[in-house]
Amino acid sequence: YHLLETIAKYDNPKIHGKTGLREYQNQKSLYCSRTQAKKAFNDLILKAKAKYIFLSYSNEGLMTLDDIKETMSLRGKYGYFTKEYSRFKADKSENRNYTASKTTEYLHYVVCN
Repeated sequence: YHLLETIAKYDNPKIHGKTGLREYQNQKSLYCSRTQAKKAFNDLILKAKAKYIFLSYSNEGLMTLDDIKETMSLRGKYGYFTKEYSRFKADKSENRNYTASKTTEYLHYVVCN
């Protein structure tokens, strides 16, 4: 997304790394913070004015399956579906943080009370 952001801002940013990423520390979302993601998600779900809420989230995210289940269950009838995928491997194997060849995507849903 950094290319679209650079085009939209037309600002000649400082870039870093092999891929020329923008510096984004000052605009980092609470959902990207290991210490703040769960609370931010909880606030969002509890304040959402909706009859149904859906969330697609992988097993490699910052929140656990139990974190998501706990929060979404507060709103009503909760459930989820799973789908296993082969991991996308754009990095070199020696730099890889994940050793698993598969990842699981969850489609969470809640029918709100």
